Amino acid sequence: MILGGLKLNSFVKQTAALTISYILMPTTFALITFVVLAFSTRQSTGPVSIAVVSVLFGAAIPFALLIYLVTREKVSRWDVPVRQERTKPYLVSVAIYLAGFLVLFGIGASVAVYALMFCYAANTFIIAIINSRWKISAHAMGASGPLTALALVFGWKEALPLFLLVLLVAWARVELKAHTKFQVAAGAILGILLTALQMGLFYRLNGIV
Repeated sequence: MILGGLKLNSFVKQTAALTISYILMPTTFALITFVVLAFSTRQSTGPVSIAVVSVLFGAAIPFALLIYLVTREKVSRWDVPVRQERTKPYLVSVAIYLAGFLVLFGIGASVAVYALMFCYAANTFIIAIINSRWKISAHAMGASGPLTALALVFGWKEALPLFLLVLLVAWARVELKAHTKFQVAAGAILGILLTALQMGLFYRLNGIV
């Protein structure tokens, strides 16, 4: 009876963790964050156009790439748990994000929007390098990075409760044994630091305090 209860509890936790991993994917955070920034910061072009372009390059095309890889069995699962399967998708995503950055910069997106797209390119490249040796958590970075962008725009006090989502993602990845606690912690911290550093640099270059 006790053993059956333990098996059921394990099944429930695994199902919850897998659901969280699929719903709170990096592309989910990208989609929501770019839409919020498009409509809450000043654009030279209409916010709808900025939202469409940023979501296209920041979430839709990367997600389409993932669908292609899963359907062609290039990766074993939607959350790409195998380290060796991650490098090529990362590098293709870097090219997509860089293209998005150039388009957004060219059509007059706000600094916050195009700077975040640059962060996606740079952070993904860095995580690809790390992944060649060590399986750092892209899910954790994919949550903490965009939330850091929101914190820089709206204030850390206002955005801080949202970082509970990072803890939820981290729990899910550890529960699925996709990462260790250290790997999710490293991903989350690196996402915060790199995004804050890069966006801060773009702000200073544009005279934004």
